[in-house]
Amino acid sequence: MPPLDDPSVRAQYEQQLPRMSFGDHLDELRTRLIRSLLAIAVAILAVMPFKHSVTGIVIEPYRIQWRMGFVDWIAQLEAKEQAGALTGEHADKLGAEWLGFCREYRAQILDGTFPYPYVIEERTGYPVPYNLVAVNGLEDVFAYMMAAFLFALVAAAPVVVWQAWAFVAAGLYPKEKALFYRYFPFMIFLLGSGVAFGYSLVLPFSLGFLIRLMDPSQVGPMLSIGQYFTLLFALTCAMGLVFQLPLVMVALQRVGLVTHRAFVKNWRITILVIFIAAAVFTPPEPVSMLLMAAPMVLLYGLGLLLTRLWRRHEAKLVEVAP
Repeated sequence: MPPLDDPSVRAQYEQQLPRMSFGDHLDELRTRLIRSLLAIAVAILAVMPFKHSVTGIVIEPYRIQWRMGFVDWIAQLEAKEQAGALTGEHADKLGAEWLGFCREYRAQILDGTFPYPYVIEERTGYPVPYNLVAVNGLEDVFAYMMAAFLFALVAAAPVVVWQAWAFVAAGLYPKEKALFYRYFPFMIFLLGSGVAFGYSLVLPFSLGFLIRLMDPSQVGPMLSIGQYFTLLFALTCAMGLVFQLPLVMVALQRVGLVTHRAFVKNWRITILVIFIAAAVFTPPEPVSMLLMAAPMVLLYGLGLLLTRLWRRHEAKLVEVAP
């Protein structure tokens, strides 16, 4: 196919494209939406019976920070034992009882196979609840329904993305379609990496930091399933979007809005904006802010590398600029 940079060739190609009226566009959009919604509905019906598994995946970041804190709690009890505080005339008999229970059932508690999780806090003395709570009768159901919808959306994503692409692609040129095919896999990879990073690192360490700030004699840590799910959703979505930074930089460069030299020249301002954004989109504590800002800085460096590789395309854009 001849290049579409020539205005005459571009006009000839546009004349060959199928024409659709406004009503035809609405009919096409309605068809694509119905197919996407049907795919999501089928996925929701497939996910709904697996409440235990879905809830387990949702609360796993909470359990990650709980297990880390529980191991530290056992270390504290063992330090008291070595110091002689659990034996002798003035022995801490309750602490010795807790340590014995922790040693006996440590493996089962850590791998989640302990059969009576509701007695863990009482029998181990660890002041962080093993389970989340529902502050009303419907909170657990609402949180599960939202989680099931998100799981179904992920499961139906191939159908939804294809329907959206089929609607948009009808109005794109071959060169624009080629760019989409080139960058879309990287966008999905970066999105998944950001969500996984927020799920497995940012949320557990943020919760752990906040819980360690509490004094159990004054404030006991306890999260409801609704509050926790809101925090999980916000952090994972934020990290998924943040990880798109290299592609955003390349896109701005390809359309001629920002050059590689401008990205390098303004790196100090960019770093400042990154830390401000991390402070805005995370809970008001330093750990989650740093866990979001650090990968953003690395992604900015990756974006600088990619835009450096595309500098020759900048020259072409400058040459055709009026």
